[in-house]
Amino acid sequence: MLSGDTIAAISSPVGPCARIIVRLSGPDAHTFPARLAGIDLPARGIRRVTLRFADLDVPATLYTFAAGASYTNQPVAEAHLPGNPLLADLLLRELFSLGARLAEPGEFTARAFFSGRLDLTEAEGVAATIAAHSQDELSAARRLQAGELTARLKPIVDSLTQLLALVEAGIDFSEEDVQFITFEDARRRARDISDQLRDLVAQSTRFERLSHEPTIVLCGRPNAGKSTLLNAICGVDRAIVSPIAGTTRDVVSHQADLLRGQVCLVDVAGLDPNPPAPDSDPAGIHLAMRHKALSAIDQADVVVLVRDLQDTRPPLDLPVLPHLTVLTMLDLLRDPAGPPARGDATLCISAKTGLLLPELIRRLDALAFGDASAGGGLALNARHQAQIHQARETLGRVVQTRVCSEELLALELREALDALGQITGVICPDEVLGRIFATFCIGK
Repeated sequence: MLSGDTIAAISSPVGPCARIIVRLSGPDAHTFPARLAGIDLPARGIRRVTLRFADLDVPATLYTFAAGASYTNQPVAEAHLPGNPLLADLLLRELFSLGARLAEPGEFTARAFFSGRLDLTEAEGVAATIAAHSQDELSAARRLQAGELTARLKPIVDSLTQLLALVEAGIDFSEEDVQFITFEDARRRARDISDQLRDLVAQSTRFERLSHEPTIVLCGRPNAGKSTLLNAICGVDRAIVSPIAGTTRDVVSHQADLLRGQVCLVDVAGLDPNPPAPDSDPAGIHLAMRHKALSAIDQADVVVLVRDLQDTRPPLDLPVLPHLTVLTMLDLLRDPAGPPARGDATLCISAKTGLLLPELIRRLDALAFGDASAGGGLALNARHQAQIHQARETLGRVVQTRVCSEELLALELREALDALGQITGVICPDEVLGRIFATFCIGK
């Protein structure tokens, strides 16, 4: 990724929209759009102009950002056009003819990193923010982008740096009658630093875990209202609804939008506690239906038992304890006193009329994504975890060794410090940087 040329790319989502953004960064980021507008552009400002390219006069708003005060630390310009993707493509071709080139994936953020505008964890936070699919993912990505991981690591890195300095000072003055730190004290400090890293990991979660789409399974007896409930939550007629028991014979799934993200909502075949005799099920259809239903329940993140409110039979014996019991068909209840009081694990609703459906969605959201009032914590990706693990392994060798060699001790401490330096990008091989920024989309 060269930093001395001018790059350009579409930085807004692809497809028809109200406005579409073409971004430039580099020494000619202001010069090229100024030529197309036929005016001089300020180093920093907003101008409504007419861009002339491809024999078209296109109204646009140009935003210019000065070097040192932009996202990349270079001159940056953004052309906001009417939301036709064809116009953006034509503008890019014109910019390329003037000397710009298409930005590589993540190159705008890479330039921000190489110029010192962002450290590596903050750059990864940008990518995580773009890719977030739930409120928890977005919250964790924003924390990373705000530099929280770097801030948490700084006192640990400072302690490790100070320890290394004391050990290396002892090597430099080995011929003098001066002792900067004892071997036992160095081991103790190394153990304390390793414990701090362990606590950091323990108090964090993983982005991979946040990006997991929770699966919610609706199970119950035949004709309990599971399919109607799935359709109501998803807002589409995904499952066939019929008064005839046993309509659902397979596992039916659909994505549903809850309050803080998407879940996979699954409707399984009704579970009959009294299965038919083998001779009345020669093809084994009922047995296959039951096997698939129980398998889905076993793999679910959240199990919801659906029952007809007027069903007085004993509850089904499920392989797992349901997280929530939903009593359906509240609209058919004729008791003027209303449904009996239920606890937090039970809710009466009407999927047909939508009565108390918002409350059900709120409870499902809490079960799928956790307590909303708890607040999001710091999230680490696999790369962060691997580097912290490497640093702790190295510090572990320092703690366990019995060889009192200051040179060996300094070598191990330097390796641990380098591992932590790779997290923020202070020390990071080019191939690692290439892999990280390749995960970005073009224009970011």
